[in-house]
Amino acid sequence: MTCTHGAIAINWKTEPDVIQEKIVEYAYGVLKDKAGKAAFITFLNNVTPDCDCCSWSDAPIVRDIGVLASLDPIALDQACVDLVNRERGLSASRLAGHEDSPDKFRALFPNVDWNRQLEYGEKVGLGRRAYRLVKVK
Repeated sequence: MTCTHGAIAINWKTEPDVIQEKIVEYAYGVLKDKAGKAAFITFLNNVTPDCDCCSWSDAPIVRDIGVLASLDPIALDQACVDLVNRERGLSASRLAGHEDSPDKFRALFPNVDWNRQLEYGEKVGLGRRAYRLVKVK
């Protein structure tokens, strides 16, 4: 069980595209009236193969990259995916044998197209995939 209080239940047998579209729709529902009033921060540290919603974890698949922030959740997620995919995978992880894969997430989950969530998010107006990285020291 993901939530010890039973508040969240995930049907893992649902098609990956359907789950990803629902995630986008729920996020859009929360944010649609909050344009310019929400910011998003992602810590690209300890990137593990499974969803953060799981009650377990595994070894990180890439080195720690840093912290990213944006006013656009789709641009932020696209930047995160791109940065992870530019890294060499850690051989002491589930990426063993696929360290140089150009798509770390596809190497781990060949039947799941992570691209669908960002594509759909852009389509419904949650954000844009285009981004510009600004390094802050």
